[in-house]
Amino acid sequence: MSSRSKGSKHEREAKQELEEQGWIAFKPQKTSRFGTQDIFNMFDLVAVKENQLKFIQIKTGSTAGFLKKLKKWSAEHSILGVSWELWVRKDARLSKTTDKWNKYIY
Repeated sequence: MSSRSKGSKHEREAKQELEEQGWIAFKPQKTSRFGTQDIFNMFDLVAVKENQLKFIQIKTGSTAGFLKKLKKWSAEHSILGVSWELWVRKDARLSKTTDKWNKYIY
């Protein structure tokens, strides 16, 4: 499975998990073959529930420096009721827990 298709699969899994928890989740469509689909060029999903809003980047494996970028972003855009999140998909073969994600929330 290519990393692009694996990433898309994990984005769909995250969206489904959010919806099962009562969130309304949105994943923007890709604009072109080479274009970006990320919200603010950083986030794959946005989810809303009551008075809360989540912006989530989905990663498979390595955070590749995104965590540092996320910390800076959250410090510059601190908004009550809004969380900026990184969800890293755990490798099912190596994980001893049933939780699929390492979640970093700011």
